[in-house]
Amino acid sequence: MIRWRRITGLAAALFCLITPAAHAAPLGKAVLAQCEPATGEAVFEGRQTAYRETRMQMRFTLQVGQGKARFRKVAADGFDEWITVPAGFGKYTYEKTVEGLLPGSNYRTVVTFRWKHPNGRTARTERSTSAVCRVPESRPDLVLRDVADDAAGYVAQVINRGRSAAGAFDVSFIVGGVPLGTARVAGLEPGQSIDVFLPGPPCTDGEALEAVVDPGTEVDESNEENDTFTASC
Repeated sequence: MIRWRRITGLAAALFCLITPAAHAAPLGKAVLAQCEPATGEAVFEGRQTAYRETRMQMRFTLQVGQGKARFRKVAADGFDEWITVPAGFGKYTYEKTVEGLLPGSNYRTVVTFRWKHPNGRTARTERSTSAVCRVPESRPDLVLRDVADDAAGYVAQVINRGRSAAGAFDVSFIVGGVPLGTARVAGLEPGQSIDVFLPGPPCTDGEALEAVVDPGTEVDESNEENDTFTASC
């Protein structure tokens, strides 16, 4: 669950009231101030500069993307609400700290800025997108590379393609749709592979031979969809 907390409404480096003349340069900026993948935490900032005799406002939208997928909006408490800057400031920085970022995901914020006249009319609007906080996938990922029969039984090759070690797990063997049994593996380090053997009677040529790694889902994997491998005897 994604959570947020406001660190400061006013940054330490606030400036005295400045009212710049109209110009084309952006007056609002979204910033990734801090990214901590290990703790699943990111700090985003909205920085806004005064414009004529108007009141400043900003609104944060949190976005998430995974792999090559396009970024999409994600709901989070405290986002998508207009924040009104107190009167009397020429520059203002507002921070949002987002916690509980999910491994294997990329996060950014889009900040919409606006400047409103006292009569409520909007004088100017801008939008800015922050840099991306990338949270790499840290869990193990057990993958079956092969399964085959030999004279004494059956062998399945398993590799851990994840970034962390996997604890103990089973590998089950199925011959012709009938479960043959399971073999126990004590654990597997990241990048390590192992040949798992189960003794058994020979199978018939052309008969389906299937192996399933971690059938009891003892290991919290980054990908649970690559845990089977099927071949022919």
